[in-house]
Amino acid sequence: MDIKIIDESDDKATVAIKGTITFKNSNELRVVLVDLSKKKIKEIRIDMKDVNYLDSSAIATFIECLKTTKAYGGKLVFSDLNETCKDIFMIARLDKIFTFG
Repeated sequence: MDIKIIDESDDKATVAIKGTITFKNSNELRVVLVDLSKKKIKEIRIDMKDVNYLDSSAIATFIECLKTTKAYGGKLVFSDLNETCKDIFMIARLDKIFTFG
């Protein structure tokens, strides 16, 4: 997995992820998202166009970030999900709690 923060400002940051997110590497992603949350970025956008698979540890990481950002009035937004990742979110009914755009 490769993680890059692009377009970071006080209001918005985009996190571009490439590869597979699993229990073996999800902590790397968690560290990046926790750091952005500590800065109280108003909108954290997760660019998922190059993610080909994610497991439950990735979902847990995203839920943790969502709770943190909501606590200070921020937003977590997912963009460019491929069909496989979109299906994982839909099957788990996470489309009801996460924002996609």
